[in-house]
Amino acid sequence: MKRTVLIAAILSSALVSSAVLAREDDCKVPMAQWQPREAVEQMAKAQGWTVRRLKVDDGCYQIRGTDAEGREIAVKVDPGSLAIVRMKHRNGRGDGDDGRRSAVPEHPLPGTPAPPANELLKGTTPPKAEIQ
Repeated sequence: MKRTVLIAAILSSALVSSAVLAREDDCKVPMAQWQPREAVEQMAKAQGWTVRRLKVDDGCYQIRGTDAEGREIAVKVDPGSLAIVRMKHRNGRGDGDDGRRSAVPEHPLPGTPAPPANELLKGTTPPKAEIQ
């Protein structure tokens, strides 16, 4: 009997948690209240965006393109109000950083010390490796 109650409790909590985990950035606007695609394109143009692709995803309009600074963007737009539901940059962080990193900056800041000499790569001949 206890086992049946435990299984029922686990199943009901799984159902409740799946409802709680429903995406908050989904749009639930009836189709009759949707703005036309042209209105979405005009809104994007007013923002300075270049639209490469416009589609419907999770009940929202989704714009893929570039922003005014030329960064790749993915934007979810409410189809009724044309409000931005979610906006992120191509790298997924939304901070404008393109994710590329370099070991030594191209133009180090003034006063930055040079990196220490590497004893392994000293000299003019490249190191040799032997695979056995």
